[in-house]
Amino acid sequence: MTLASIRASILVPTHDKHTTLPLAIGTALRQSVEELEVIVVGDGVTDPVQSVVEELVATDPRVRFLDRPKGAHHGESYRHEAIEAAESDAIFYLCDDDLLLPDHVADLLALLEDHNFVQSFNGYVRTDGELDFYAADLADPAAIELMLDPELRHCSVSITGTAHSRAFYETVGEPWDTTPSGEWADHWQWKKLFRHPAFRGATSARMTALQLPTTNSGRESWTPQQREDELRRWYDLVVGPDGQARVDDLVARAARRELAADRLELAVLRHGFETLTRELDAARAAVVELRSALDRADEEKLAGQAELAASQRRLRRAEERLRLKNERIAVLRAARGGSSAVE
Repeated sequence: MTLASIRASILVPTHDKHTTLPLAIGTALRQSVEELEVIVVGDGVTDPVQSVVEELVATDPRVRFLDRPKGAHHGESYRHEAIEAAESDAIFYLCDDDLLLPDHVADLLALLEDHNFVQSFNGYVRTDGELDFYAADLADPAAIELMLDPELRHCSVSITGTAHSRAFYETVGEPWDTTPSGEWADHWQWKKLFRHPAFRGATSARMTALQLPTTNSGRESWTPQQREDELRRWYDLVVGPDGQARVDDLVARAARRELAADRLELAVLRHGFETLTRELDAARAAVVELRSALDRADEEKLAGQAELAASQRRLRRAEERLRLKNERIAVLRAARGGSSAVE
């Protein structure tokens, strides 16, 4: 195989995972597309990793090693160097503790014929053996808008399972660099590509990459041996004759589980909506009754005010009659020599 015939370049960043790295690279080398290269991007690798990679390079000429000292953060800038050294236009990514199904490269190469940034149907393996999704269709502008929203910290595109054309990467002109604090390395880089007007994304219809994230489901406390044991079980599934079919079944089961959860959530929301509707109707009825009571009170107040005004008029008339009577009595008494008045 000549360098000119290489159809895909798979970048595998690594630092200290010597137990899982051979399994990850093993699935990259078992692709149905054989015309590929694997570029191991060393970020200050440990001695055990150095030995593992040297053995892989000696065993398969498709494996290359970019050995660099420990860089800032995860040595992201070395990924740019690896892209520059790649012999193909199709740049793939694989973490050193994840796995690729045999048709992963073939599926994404087909998508790259009409797009410049693609991914496998995205998700991850839970420790109980089930799958969950990072669901997003990269052809949907709404999905991209969510990942670009500065108010959100949301990313549905991982390192593993993603590929882009080198020509598009170079067109954007914003290479891999050290990830700022508070950002995810993949999200930080992908946003640069998503913003470009030439971006054309697509997502595969099936999951051809298995992610077993360290920071998930309690794996943070696992020993290297536990990580290797789990990955080896999945490796045996991936390289088996029915590996993709079994993963497809797990994806379908996860979809049914998510559908059931969505239906339950919808039922709960509907129940809550119905309860709120009843409470709103009761509140509206109470408002109507209160308004009616206020109207009655206003009517009673007006009637009382009218009655008070009438009483005041009667009182004034009585006072006037009394005044006139007192005046007559005073005149009569004055004529008789008296002075008393009616009190």
